[in-house]
Amino acid sequence: MKKAGKQIEAEAKEIDEKANKIKARVDDAKKAQADKTRLQQGLAREKNKLQQKRAAPSVDEERAEIQTQLLNNAKKRAKIVKEYVALAKRVALEQMETTRVGLEYLQVNANKIALQELCNKKDEKFNKALEEFEKIHAEYDEVKKHSKDLLAELRDAIDSASDEIREQFEAKQTKREEYEVACTAAKENGTAPPSTEGVDLRSADECRAELETQEAQLELVSKTQPGVIEQYEKRKRDIEQLEKTLEEKQRNAAKLERSIKSTLDRWKPALEQLVGSIGQKFSAAFDRIGCAGEIRISENEDYDKWAIDILVKFRDDEKLQLLTGQRQSGGERSLTTILYLMSLTEEARAPFSLVDEINQGMDQRAERVVHNSMVDVTCKDDAAQYFLITPKLLPDLKYHERMKILCVNNGEWLPDETRVGNLMNLIEGYIGRNRATAGH
Repeated sequence: MKKAGKQIEAEAKEIDEKANKIKARVDDAKKAQADKTRLQQGLAREKNKLQQKRAAPSVDEERAEIQTQLLNNAKKRAKIVKEYVALAKRVALEQMETTRVGLEYLQVNANKIALQELCNKKDEKFNKALEEFEKIHAEYDEVKKHSKDLLAELRDAIDSASDEIREQFEAKQTKREEYEVACTAAKENGTAPPSTEGVDLRSADECRAELETQEAQLELVSKTQPGVIEQYEKRKRDIEQLEKTLEEKQRNAAKLERSIKSTLDRWKPALEQLVGSIGQKFSAAFDRIGCAGEIRISENEDYDKWAIDILVKFRDDEKLQLLTGQRQSGGERSLTTILYLMSLTEEARAPFSLVDEINQGMDQRAERVVHNSMVDVTCKDDAAQYFLITPKLLPDLKYHERMKILCVNNGEWLPDETRVGNLMNLIEGYIGRNRATAGH
């Protein structure tokens, strides 16, 4: 049994050795197969490269193609140089035009200063006349009040008088009214005035003076006091002088009232037409953003207190409200301000306008609408120059070919050289190089 077991173990060991050898041969076969596949793939790649090299153009064809490319590049460079020269000439012409416009601006500014001085002198004369009118008007009001007091006193005297005296007064008053109507009719018809016979044309002061005269005579009859006659005469002269002064002041007051009314009739319609034109543009601008706005003239008896009232409404459930610093938000005030300035632009005669950070505090919808309106108004052929300074702008805004955008950089990363980016230095350098080339 032991011998048989050893024999079996020997056979099993022999079989294992054969199996290992077969496995090693299989591995060698797989490795050889992999090497074969790799070599076949390399052969295929080399064949492809060989075919590409056989299909590639010759050296002469490549040389001709490169020469063609160089020629095309040279033509492009020559074209760019021509465009650059033309651009430099245009820049020089634009610089000359800028200098001319600057000189014209200086002349216009000098004319503006002269006109402003002239307006100040006219305003000074107007204010002086207005001050004199107010003084005379105050005196007129005082005299008018005194007349009302006298009329009330007269009515009280009539009411307290006897029937006989009242009938005499009414008869005289009726004759006087008929005389005044007849005088008016005669003046209109160009005929002679009616007779004053039987008509009492004395004023209240004259009647009072007559009454005082009669009373003084009665006192003289009953008892004569020293100095009474002198007092009466002096008072009579004072009354006459005061009547003349009152009549003169009344004439001056009427003259000033006519002058003020004539002046007001001349400039008020023009002012209303101007404010109405601005108000139409202002209301239309608010309609485009879904809100409402209106401009009105605030009149006052004191001309210094005349003003322009701006009324706005930003929500559907609101009414038009006066624009103030407390009622509306900062963004709403900024929006109203820029729309009002846009409405004024077409009516104004200023050479340029400048607005600083007006879009701060606006929502994107309002800012976009305001920007588009600003472009439409300021880019017209007859529009004045307009500057808008802002730290930021929305994307995809509307732009016009007449617009010019200048980006100002500031910060610690800017170069220290002070003449970097000087356009005039670039142009002068280019011209100098061209002259040097032409000299050679």
